[in-house]
Amino acid sequence: MASGTQIAVIFSCPKCGAFYEATQEQHPDKHYGSFKCEDCKAEVHAWAGMYDFFDWKAKKMRPAAFGKPI
Repeated sequence: MASGTQIAVIFSCPKCGAFYEATQEQHPDKHYGSFKCEDCKAEVHAWAGMYDFFDWKAKKMRPAAFGKPI
């Protein structure tokens, strides 16, 4: 049984920098899994614990521009 609380989490591929959004949900029992980048096949995120991640979607995002005025 899930807690009912879901949040969107943004991940980036450590190899190619592609961005992904996944839904995170807390569960009373342990969940295990991993997600690989669709572009370069590198592991983006692996999990083992009370949170599950699902509904992975590629996101188009601009990298942060530090030091530049908004």
